[in-house]
Amino acid sequence: MSTVDIIVQAIENKKSLSFSYHGFERVVSPYACGINAVNEVKLIGFQTGGGSTSGVTEKLRFFAVEDILGAEVSDAPFACPCDKAKAQYVELTNIYAQVA
Repeated sequence: MSTVDIIVQAIENKKSLSFSYHGFERVVSPYACGINAVNEVKLIGFQTGGGSTSGVTEKLRFFAVEDILGAEVSDAPFACPCDKAKAQYVELTNIYAQVA
């Protein structure tokens, strides 16, 4: 199963994900996954746990799917999407899956 398949499955089932990204373990509630205007596969999600370069944990973020390592469904609670997340869906020109 590919990373995109795991992300899509998590979105469809409203499950959180855990994965490594840019040197930090992260827990993320995934909201949308698709291709942006420059043909990159991106994940829009709300990080609820783990670390980050900025030191901010709880934040809406874009993740480059090609940089996600070891994605798996997590038992962490799914954080419901906010209007701010839905507003970011326009950044994706082709959406594979999204939380409505």
